[in-house]
Amino acid sequence: MKFRFCGEGDCPDWVLAEIHSNLAVLSLEQLKEVAYHVAGCVIGDDVPEDKVRANFGVMRGSMDTPKAAFACIRFLLVSAARFNTESSVFGTELHQLGLPKDHTTVICQVLEDYVCQIRSKLRQSSLTINELESVSCKKPENTIDCVQLRFNIKNEIIHGFPQRTNHTVNINRSDIHVLLKELKSMKSIMDGYDHESK
Repeated sequence: MKFRFCGEGDCPDWVLAEIHSNLAVLSLEQLKEVAYHVAGCVIGDDVPEDKVRANFGVMRGSMDTPKAAFACIRFLLVSAARFNTESSVFGTELHQLGLPKDHTTVICQVLEDYVCQIRSKLRQSSLTINELESVSCKKPENTIDCVQLRFNIKNEIIHGFPQRTNHTVNINRSDIHVLLKELKSMKSIMDGYDHESK
């Protein structure tokens, strides 16, 4: 079955499993509190981890349960916002996946309250893998006409996880001006590109 909140694709098996094993058995108040914490996390708020764990501590002893349920709710909210899924359609699809009607209403309400902020955050954070954070330049010892550039990278994906890294490159001193000119030209082109109209 295809779902609009999944971009007209299948719902991932792990999400389906989490809906049945964890989300569906939470009380409405527990789900509401956790879902609002998740939405806040998506837009950059700090996660009160103790409160999230407390909601699941009554139900399960496993430390992995809160993380998995948190990831599931995050997937649901972010995907629905990304694919511009109407709340009524989103609710119907969640119900088809086995989430009880009242639980579905809670998730849909959280989406309605946060959808604009989530979309804004998604636009801000798009294309930020391997994001250049800073560049420094120095003359290495025992070299002639050579400059060492150090690139500090944010969110470089290593073994599937984003990490801060740095890389060094040695370049001929005379090529620095050419490189700088090319980079300025590229930045000017990118600044003039209207991403919203594409």
